[in-house]
Amino acid sequence: MRRADQAGFWGLGVGDSQSIYPDVYVRLALAAGVVSRAHLGTWVTNPLTRHPAVTASAIASIDELTGGRTFLGIGTGDSAVKNIGQPPATLDFLEDYIRAVNQLQTTGTTIWQGSTCRLAVPARRVPVWLAVSGPRATRLAGRIADGVVFGGGLTEDIIEAGMEELRRGADEAGRDVAEIKTWWLAVANLADDDDVALNELKGSLATFGHMATKSAAQRRHLDPGIQPAMERLHTDYDAMQHAAYGASDNARLPDELGLTDYLRRRFAICGSPSTFSSSIDRAHAAGARNLWFAVRVPDKDRFLRLWETQVAPTLR
Repeated sequence: MRRADQAGFWGLGVGDSQSIYPDVYVRLALAAGVVSRAHLGTWVTNPLTRHPAVTASAIASIDELTGGRTFLGIGTGDSAVKNIGQPPATLDFLEDYIRAVNQLQTTGTTIWQGSTCRLAVPARRVPVWLAVSGPRATRLAGRIADGVVFGGGLTEDIIEAGMEELRRGADEAGRDVAEIKTWWLAVANLADDDDVALNELKGSLATFGHMATKSAAQRRHLDPGIQPAMERLHTDYDAMQHAAYGASDNARLPDELGLTDYLRRRFAICGSPSTFSSSIDRAHAAGARNLWFAVRVPDKDRFLRLWETQVAPTLR
């Protein structure tokens, strides 16, 4: 976290999946002690494993530690809820949850599931960032979110469709879509060799392919010929290996199902520094101006070293 802060990244997210990660708020508190510039937040929490008053208090505590450089990243839930035997939250439930957290932080009171909840009002309301990939979630972000990270992919058609849905949601709420900070998620890795960088990311390609194409609406961008393989990906994906690095059952799935090239093109920015920089240029040209890197690899020091010395200096 200290190295990434020194490298100049805008923000750093900490995963929340209680069955496979250490506690998110413990880690954010530790990070707040060493990160002096970057924003810090949950990437991402969910509305099912914590009461909204607990989340509102916890993220406000991190915001106090950082001096106001905090965001609350939230989605419907994936491995965190699967590993306790629950389905993801509905979007209606997520919307109610976000409104409850916001009300607790601005007025100190809210009604949650029929009961009155209270919270000592913190210094400010922490901005809410939604993790989205489907059209309905994106419209929800347009209505109520301060920021959004699109996880549906980096191709031009997906980016255009995502921005259109975000505008629709903003229009429904009488908001200016330009006020919503927009980021595009990229599975990222840097190595001296393109093949090394890609091989280390195959588990992450399975993860993001699984998360971004779960519903029929999310699968609308898939070529019909690839849908059977994607169905197998969902069936065979192991939620307990959601955070696994290196060789794993999930990491074998892209090659076994013939999906590696497709998943790389849709979700990844990876390779040698020159390949990485070219991929950033392509993503920018497609409309993804702000990139949120998911660096789910064991050698993060190598990533940061190559970023600082060979990639960042080339960026416009």
